[in-house]
Amino acid sequence: MLLVDDDEVVLETLSIQLGRDHRLLFAGDAEKALELLAANDDVAAVVSDVRMPGMDGVQLLGKVQTDYPDVMRILHSGHGDMNTVIAAINSGGVYRYLPKPAGRADILDAVKKAVSKHDHAMAERRMVDTTLKTSMQALFGILELSSPVGFARAGRIRALVGELTHALELDGLWEIEVAAMASQVGAVTVPPEVMRKLAEGAGLTPDEQAVVNAMPASVLPLIKDIPMIDDVIDTIRGLAGERPPAGGWSPVVEGAISVVRTAIEYDTAFARSNSATTAVAALARADRCAPHVLAALRQIKGVQSPEAGSTQAYTIAELQVGMRLAQDVTATNGLVLISSGTVMTEAMLDRLANFNRALGLVEPVLTAA
Repeated sequence: MLLVDDDEVVLETLSIQLGRDHRLLFAGDAEKALELLAANDDVAAVVSDVRMPGMDGVQLLGKVQTDYPDVMRILHSGHGDMNTVIAAINSGGVYRYLPKPAGRADILDAVKKAVSKHDHAMAERRMVDTTLKTSMQALFGILELSSPVGFARAGRIRALVGELTHALELDGLWEIEVAAMASQVGAVTVPPEVMRKLAEGAGLTPDEQAVVNAMPASVLPLIKDIPMIDDVIDTIRGLAGERPPAGGWSPVVEGAISVVRTAIEYDTAFARSNSATTAVAALARADRCAPHVLAALRQIKGVQSPEAGSTQAYTIAELQVGMRLAQDVTATNGLVLISSGTVMTEAMLDRLANFNRALGLVEPVLTAA
């Protein structure tokens, strides 16, 4: 229980009235109250005066409502503040009002009911949270049993999402990691041979790529009715290519979509080249990742951003779709296979791989940054 008042006599009186039945914290202003709330995660209710230096009690309880919605809010004030009190109650920021001076029986009753309401809400939240986590674990268990390759890929993507989220200092780590795993549950609908080719970085046919691209959408029917994961569901919708609602995705969902998409595309690009530098360069050329997320990925992988106009050298096996050649690709017998300035396509990569096996090609090959 947190008691907030700039009058020490009032705090002492409340301490006598409530101290026998509750563990109490005291603050003389809103700033100190918020510090105590941040440092104590077991506060059930806040009892606050209205008139205090700096932030007043109504503003304080409004912030408590936003930042700590499960903490009950009681306004303790004189009759001269009734218009303010009524407005606060109507806005939903205040659970109960206690006039000054409040009798012991009245304040004990109000606090008892507030604590009981808080405890009930927390118990309900724990139950839903347990049910939610059990449901998601069961879903991921199905993925592990049905597609071990897909489950391993989901684990890699989830790990990178965790690193990116930490580097970007994003909130909602649990939801973003769940979205990362859930985005790959659709692997159960993908033929094992296609998942193997994806994991090994082998080229996919257009039909195979379409099946892989449909993975996020295929999981939506399985999770759409699970409670308390609205941000996860919206993130999957964004990854599946659905249009955002009229007001756009929330900032949390926008960030989650960018991070998870980057992690998915990096895993695919890395499988093709087994080189972090090559994979990050491929993502940069594709220009589908948010610049700040790509910058965080460079930092995590220790990859320097190339200077404009520079070139990079790659083996034939490291070439990626979207790379622009800075020199001709030639066979060891002098035959020019692809001219400088060409942007690589999947068909060209297959052609080069075949010629490399048959004739041998001159390596490395320079590409434009």
